[in-house]
Amino acid sequence: MDRLRVTRGVYDEIMRTVGSLKAERGGALGRPADDDVVRVFRFDDTARNTGVTYSPDDQTLNAMFREDWNPRGIRLAGFVHSHPGGCARPSPGDLAYAGRILAAIPDMPYLVLPIVQTVPDTGKFLLIPFVVTRDGDRVQVHRAELDILNDQEAVVVSADQPARTEDAAGPASAPAWPDATFVRVVEAYDLARMERARLIAVGVGGAAAFLEDLARCGVGEFVLIDPDVVAESNIATQQVYRRDIGRPKVSAVAERLRDINPAIQVREVGTRLDDLDDDAVRQLCRDPFDGPEPLVALLCGLTDNFFAQARINALALHLGLPSLCAQVWHEGRGAEITFTYPGLTPACHHCILASRYQAYADGYVNDVTSAGTPIFATSRLNSIKGFLALALLHHGDDTSAKAGSRFTDLADRIGNRNLLQIRMDPDLSEVLGIRTFDRVFSGSDYTSLLFDETVWRPQVPLSGGDGSKPCPDCGGTGDLRDAIGTFTDTRHIRTGE
Repeated sequence: MDRLRVTRGVYDEIMRTVGSLKAERGGALGRPADDDVVRVFRFDDTARNTGVTYSPDDQTLNAMFREDWNPRGIRLAGFVHSHPGGCARPSPGDLAYAGRILAAIPDMPYLVLPIVQTVPDTGKFLLIPFVVTRDGDRVQVHRAELDILNDQEAVVVSADQPARTEDAAGPASAPAWPDATFVRVVEAYDLARMERARLIAVGVGGAAAFLEDLARCGVGEFVLIDPDVVAESNIATQQVYRRDIGRPKVSAVAERLRDINPAIQVREVGTRLDDLDDDAVRQLCRDPFDGPEPLVALLCGLTDNFFAQARINALALHLGLPSLCAQVWHEGRGAEITFTYPGLTPACHHCILASRYQAYADGYVNDVTSAGTPIFATSRLNSIKGFLALALLHHGDDTSAKAGSRFTDLADRIGNRNLLQIRMDPDLSEVLGIRTFDRVFSGSDYTSLLFDETVWRPQVPLSGGDGSKPCPDCGGTGDLRDAIGTFTDTRHIRTGE
């Protein structure tokens, strides 16, 4: 089923009712038993809606099906309803509801589930066709073409071209799909989930391209935290441009994110992380912006400041959030990523980098800057960060059997290997004394190895079982969920002393 066919009368009635009201209104769609054209629409004017949710009035609709549609040979085809601006795909809740209907009506081959963007919410009416089909115990949602019938004439509306029809009333048109940006990646990611995913980035300079590319993956919400302004020297090492010089980095990146996807919601926070207390960070991570709360939030430390990275670890533990931290090594000769996911990874960032924490506790001062770093070192790090972020954002998603499936179980496969190290120089061990790659590849065919490898190193929690003190941040229990809500103020690093 790759087409939704509706009469002009049904289309116009949806526009007159659902399309003229603020989001989360809808109604039932019906078709004759021997026809696949939606010829009947019943506006669900007694539905329960909150502005961000739509719950059909099942009791009234079931009575209408029984007393009116069934006697006239009209079968349920599906439901149409509106979403807030920018939310242009069926939500996980929509798909769960569709799955229950398909389970209750075994001979229904598919359910049409078009989404409307309304005039009050977006300034124009858009009908975006989707079809839900069974896939074993799950359902799949497909973007469809829209056919609008004027009398006996069918007019095709493609994914990226508005339809034009001619009839007695003169030219008519139907809208283009606002998600045409993502038409080639609808199977690559679970776009419905990505639309309600939030990424909180502490440090946006070197990570600018990483953030832009996640916007290209459909991530719908961003929080950008960085006090810096763009300097001319950043042009050679970060994804910034001469027109950005003197602007706050958060503003420059936010502008580009909106240029990629105008529906993206961005919060620009031009301060240091420690200027925000724990409750302020919690709100930025969890509270709704202009719609429902995020399905998943990923907290990222993308700065070379150790203390900011250490607080990211504490915040992620305290709030029960997945986290990702990354940095480039001296002169871009290598890089590292650490990440956590409560209930999945047993070790936190502090466990993984315990010797670094101890060094800073003993007074170590880092004098490494981006000087001497090729831009491609940053690009290389951003690329693997992107794959990892997709794994963390999709983890736990059981709403789609196909879209994004390559990422849905990837975090499980990674498991406890939550220290990534990347070699970007064949002389890394001699220059920086880091011999990880020599050990990992010992005995390998070195005629086929030189550099540009990533190793995924298994990590264990600091449990204190060897007589040492357990991790002061996560407790070393092996379950990061045990640390949720245990911090008084994450701005104070726990040393375990």
